[in-house]
Amino acid sequence: MAKKEEKESKKETASKEKRKVYTNLIDKLQEEREKLSDEITRDYKEGRRYVRSHPEEGVLIGLIGGIAIGILLGRLTK
Repeated sequence: MAKKEEKESKKETASKEKRKVYTNLIDKLQEEREKLSDEITRDYKEGRRYVRSHPEEGVLIGLIGGIAIGILLGRLTK
């Protein structure tokens, strides 16, 4: 009987440790998600401000990007 109880106790302890590790992992992932979300939002806002203050450059970059994508797609479809 003691061995059975000991086995169950070990299983329970292992299960608790797994839950603890899982919870810590989830917490760390949520923190990283928040940091990444904040960074992406900040970069997006910075990009918007730049384009608003330099509209000619924004249009030029968009035009060059569109031409480059058009050339690549044209070559891929041949």
